[in-house]
Amino acid sequence: MTPSSKTNKASSMRRSKKSSLSSKNAPPLYKAPPSPFVRRFIKRVLNTVNKFELWHTGDSFIVCVSGGPDSLCLLDVLTLLQKKQNFTFHIAHVNYHLRGKDSDLDEKLVKARAKNYSLPCTVLSQEKKLQDTSEEKLRDIRYIFFEKLRTKKNADHIVIAHNQDDQAETFLMRLLRGSGLSGLSAMRPKNGSIIRPLIEMSRSDILQYLKDRGITFREDKSNADPRYFRNKVRRELIPFLEEKFQPQTRKLLAETAILLGEDYAVLSDIPTKLPLKQEAFSVECSRRVLLKLPTALIHQEIRSLLRPFLDGKNPNKNLINELMKAIKSTKSKTQTLTFRGLKFIRNGDRVRLLNF
Repeated sequence: MTPSSKTNKASSMRRSKKSSLSSKNAPPLYKAPPSPFVRRFIKRVLNTVNKFELWHTGDSFIVCVSGGPDSLCLLDVLTLLQKKQNFTFHIAHVNYHLRGKDSDLDEKLVKARAKNYSLPCTVLSQEKKLQDTSEEKLRDIRYIFFEKLRTKKNADHIVIAHNQDDQAETFLMRLLRGSGLSGLSAMRPKNGSIIRPLIEMSRSDILQYLKDRGITFREDKSNADPRYFRNKVRRELIPFLEEKFQPQTRKLLAETAILLGEDYAVLSDIPTKLPLKQEAFSVECSRRVLLKLPTALIHQEIRSLLRPFLDGKNPNKNLINELMKAIKSTKSKTQTLTFRGLKFIRNGDRVRLLNF
């Protein structure tokens, strides 16, 4: 998925300049010496890094910083590790201009922290008013920006501050909405160029880290809005489960998501040897050969076939179920289904997907 040319014109990537970060407008950063808790925290982060082989000595990063507690914790941890690990990094921030002055204050804080740490910082300013402000749309905008910046700076990784609580919440949200193995595996510690060093750290430990280090941060007020599904899961469902059923609900859900991710990675690597006829805007295969595969591999193969038509995203459960019905049907050997720019055609033994 790529932003439209209009969006590109409205958006601007701008490098922070020293003139805009004078000591008068840069909030002071008091960094207390690492306490015993902070040293243990950093050791646990390094355990995660080593366990999942997130980076190697000398790598370079694009570090995504929102101004919230998680990303400022991540930024501070990386600065403490920088000498020993011999890596370099560049801060990236997105200002969607959706929360008025609060959005600008977030940007101001991130730029100030960049100055405090003597680090370069690039901001994407989404000045054109967005019609679609869904979580998915905003995610697309920032991840496209992060990847473009990574390519421009020739960096090895994009570093995201997702933590254990985020993982648990995402797992539950996808479970409640209905999801297969790929969805339930949620956020992998390492996924292509994206790495998540804090994925095994709880939100409460992150807040304790910031307190011990004397680091201030900004809170997004929308995180308390009960209209959002994630906030209901975070503030109502998980506390209920912890109180009534399992005190370690967050930790166990997050660990389950990582284990499922490892299973999914193995499943994804299994070669199916499905003969394909591929053209510029279509792909075709044999229904008979496809149905010889185990059901899990059929689903995996359908996802693989669909991704190029869905801007690289995984198809949802409903789409896969509809296609499976059409493929398995013995009543009609000729079927045509359409889904938002995608056409599925079954003609006898041939199954074909194409853009239209």
